[in-house]
Order: sequence, then structure tokens, then C-alpha cells
Amino acid sequence: MPPTMPPDLLDDALRWLHGLDGVPPEKAKELLPDLRARYPRTRMRLLWQREAATGDHHYDLLFPAPEGTVSLAFAPDRVIPWPLRATQRSGEQLVLRVNGVDITMERAVSILDALWEDTGLARRLMNAALVEQELATRRTDLSGGRLQEAMDAFRRARGLLTAQVVREWMAERGLSHARLEEIVANEAAVADLRGEVAEGRVEDFFAAHRERFDRLRVVRLRYADPDRAEAVADLLRAGRPAGPTGSAEAVRVDGEERSNAVALAAEEALAGVATCRMEANSRDDLVALFGVPATDARAGQVLGPARLPDGGFCVVSVLALEPAVLDEVTRGLVERRIFDEWLAERRRHAHVEWFWGSRPRTDELTAALRV
Repeated sequence: MPPTMPPDLLDDALRWLHGLDGVPPEKAKELLPDLRARYPRTRMRLLWQREAATGDHHYDLLFPAPEGTVSLAFAPDRVIPWPLRATQRSGEQLVLRVNGVDITMERAVSILDALWEDTGLARRLMNAALVEQELATRRTDLSGGRLQEAMDAFRRARGLLTAQVVREWMAERGLSHARLEEIVANEAAVADLRGEVAEGRVEDFFAAHRERFDRLRVVRLRYADPDRAEAVADLLRAGRPAGPTGSAEAVRVDGEERSNAVALAAEEALAGVATCRMEANSRDDLVALFGVPATDARAGQVLGPARLPDGGFCVVSVLALEPAVLDEVTRGLVERRIFDEWLAERRRHAHVEWFWGSRPRTDELTAALRV
């Protein structure tokens, strides 16, 4: 037994696993906090596998240790222990495994075709596995009142404001109420983890990176035609009348005459050659969401065209710049940036196994994800 583990832990844990005979995973997860409470300094993680023929479950407890991981399992007589299931080829069902956490084909197949061209999709898969790994070793305490608060926030964020709308939304996605509660609880657990990672670091991070959180009021145009996007960007920069009818009036910004971006956006949208939105973004968001360089962006500047992940082309005109202040909204953004850096560090050191694609492609993608 590793020296860091309590001497009676394995015996107690084995008895606990024996008591899971016939217990479904949902109930097993509810019982785990009792075992964790007896050993508060020991991290543990519960895994299970379903026996397709009988519907029974095989459970394993993992105990991370300084130099490795201790695995403890109990399989009833009617269940085949996991090491003996040599006929099951898990690789046929998996896309990748990150630190032992599997991303299944069912979860990822809809985005695989674009995976090799867009590292953002692969990054999301890796992040999901890393967060799941971290949460699996933690105790969660989501009381009924707190779960209801999380559920209310979940519904507001998605515009699910009536019971009927919620039922229709769940039916479209094939979700039961129990599954919805599980999704909400997981989101709440991720928010708690993000707050824990950022605790005590927000003020210093904001002070060091204040300009990244400046809010840029922009009008954003999306084009399918790269030549049209380039032409409109040039017209905006030159300050000449623009738009299909040539009627967009010019304005003066910082002493320079420029085309009125709002009028131009309306012209382009009405002509059906572009879609447009007026919104507020941080500098980081403009880079991450639309690929436009915004490090030194200022009012009146035109950014792009930049190629979007969906194949379109984005032109952004900055209408106004609001210097960042550490208000509630910005605090949330800072926490997310700190959490992103925390995940990036874990991606750099993660052990990754791909079960899809050629070796050169997967090696190249893994290297990109670790940068």
C-alpha cells in the first residue's frame, strides 16, 4: 500500500464496492460521498462498465498516488471482470483517451470530418476529458436549493422561460428530467471548479492584462465571397461611399474620413450579400471567435477579412472602445481566461491516445493542442 494511503482504506473500500452489487451507477454516485467523508484527504474516483448481456455493472475505484494510481475492483460471479473482457475492442468505439478519460465515437462522430482542419474542436474534446477527470475525484455538494438555482440559471441562459418550453426542449433532445438535472449539476460543478482555480488570482491577472478585457463595440459583417469581403474592407478603410447603391454616407473618425459602417452593414444585409451584427466583444473574443487581430484595435479601425471556421469571411469595424473595469461581467471573463490557461497547462502534459485518423495527422494535432 502506498505510504500516503490510510492503512484501513483498501479493506473499507473493498467492502464498499461489494455493497454495490446490483446498484445502478446513479445510486453508486450518491453513495460515494459517504466513503469520501471517511477519508477526506484521499482523492478517489469511481468508474463502471455495463455488461451488455445482463445489464449488470462492474465498478472500479481509482486512488491517485504520487507515483501512479491504485486501482481496486470487485466483480460479482455473474459479471466478467474487466481485465478478462479480451473480446471487446474498445478502440472501435473510442475517438481519443486523455489521462484515462474516454471520448466515445457517439460523442464526437458529428464533428470528426472538420476535426483535422479546426484545432478548436479537438481542444474542446480534450478539455471535456480533462475537466471530467478533475471532477471525478472531487466531492460535490449540490443541495436541493442550490440545484434549483443552477436549474433556473440554466433555463434563463437558454430562454426556457415556461414549463411547456422546457418540456419541448427536452423532447427535442431526448432528455429525461433526471438527465437534465445531471447536465445542470455538471455545469454547476464546472463553475465551482473554475472559481476555485481562479480564487485569489483575479485582481492580479486583470492588472497584468487589463487591455485584453477592453470592450469593443463593433459591427460585424460575414461574407461567403472572399472578394466581396476584401472589397468592402478596402472601401471602409478608404472612407469612400460604399454599399451596393453607393449611398452610405462618410463620417470623420480621429480626423480621418471613413465610410459609415452601420449604414454600409444595412446596405449589404438588405442586398443579401452579407449578414451583419452589432455587438460588444473583448479583444480576446475577437481573436478567438472570429480570428481577427484586435490587440491594438481602436475606434474607427477596420479588422479583417478573416476566415471563419465555417468557411465564411469576417469583416469587423470598431465603432467605439470602452476601457476595461473590473465589474461583475469582466470578473467572469477574467475567471474564464485563468481557467483556460489552467486547462492549457494540463493539455501540455496530458497523455493522449487517438483511436481515429492516421498517425501523422493525430501526431500533428496533438502537438498543436500542446502549444
